[in-house]
Amino acid sequence: MKKLLGTILALNLALLGSGWEDRALAQPGMLATAYDYAIAFTYVDQVISPDSEVSLEITLQNLGLRGDTFDIEVIESPQGWSTEITRFNTVLSGIYLGAEENASLNLQAWPPEGEDIIKEGRYPLAVRVRSRTGQKTVESRTVLKVVAEKRSRQALTISTAYPEISGPSDSRFAFSLDIKNNAAEDALVNLIADTPQNWEASFKPGYEEKQISSIQVPKGQSRSVTLDINPAYQAEVGSYPLTVKAETPAGSAEAQLTINLTGTYKIRAVTANELLSMATEVGQPITVSLYILNEGSAGQKEITFMAVKPDNWQVEFKPEKLNDLAGRSSPTLVEMTVTPAPNALVGDYGLGVSIQGEKAQSNLDFRVTVRANAAWTWVGAALIVLVVGALGYTFRKLGRR
Repeated sequence: MKKLLGTILALNLALLGSGWEDRALAQPGMLATAYDYAIAFTYVDQVISPDSEVSLEITLQNLGLRGDTFDIEVIESPQGWSTEITRFNTVLSGIYLGAEENASLNLQAWPPEGEDIIKEGRYPLAVRVRSRTGQKTVESRTVLKVVAEKRSRQALTISTAYPEISGPSDSRFAFSLDIKNNAAEDALVNLIADTPQNWEASFKPGYEEKQISSIQVPKGQSRSVTLDINPAYQAEVGSYPLTVKAETPAGSAEAQLTINLTGTYKIRAVTANELLSMATEVGQPITVSLYILNEGSAGQKEITFMAVKPDNWQVEFKPEKLNDLAGRSSPTLVEMTVTPAPNALVGDYGLGVSIQGEKAQSNLDFRVTVRANAAWTWVGAALIVLVVGALGYTFRKLGRR
């Protein structure tokens, strides 16, 4: 009952000021400014019983492009009531947030000392948040409704501010969960995650790295845990539901979560013999077989090719591009024809090939050895034979004298 009012203070803070929060939170894609912020309560529109305890989570977000300090205060509450805003059990009236950072706070409230219950009625509450640097001030008002009839409460509850997360298949997903013990005694809560086959799941205490399978939660209090999820390597693009369970002898609770996999993007190109060298003659084309592999789980709508080559060289690809290459598909053959310039000098040259896909690319560096034309080789050999023969004839002629 001591924390009764806090649940209320939190009620409508999500509707901050004259539509400001709707503008900031409902349109995350809007253009950011140097100083802007949003504040919202995780739970709103609550009706409480006279013996309820209130500790309501608040999320404060700095949406601006610069760090800022925010003053937070309760500007209206029922007469005689006490209120506090806390973070990690520390009472505060202001907090600094860097650019695009957020913080979870708790708003707690108690009726006047000596009152064990609150009379039935409606109680107005208001909170004000002010940006010290941006000089921006907003207020949020709500009304707490207290019912005289005591309602039964679930012994254990699980809640999260973000039950649905999206990302690539090779990402690590983390859900922040709040577990509250509503029972009359402290409880050891066992934690269970029901995930798809071959997915990895682990629980960690708030802001710690050690893995746990249970956590001690005092009566009437909450504890934060993080659920880490690593999807299976072969997980396909799609939506995957998850179930988190918390169990105690006094009762259990469940929370439904969802992970939306957008797929991974990875392409690779190899040659038939995996060698990156070739040899040809001046002005003569040579063809190399490239095999393109889409090793990501997401399809590639278009894959194009680009060559970085010496001056006056020609590089052609057949086909010129690949369309609709499915994820983890079989290798696709592309023929690359390289023609050195007609005036190229004999020697070794570097040739770079870039395979460009959606959000992924693969690069190959070839060494091309250019040799002299075979016809000129025979001409040179014939000249050498003639020179040797002429020298032999001359020596024999001079030897007789």
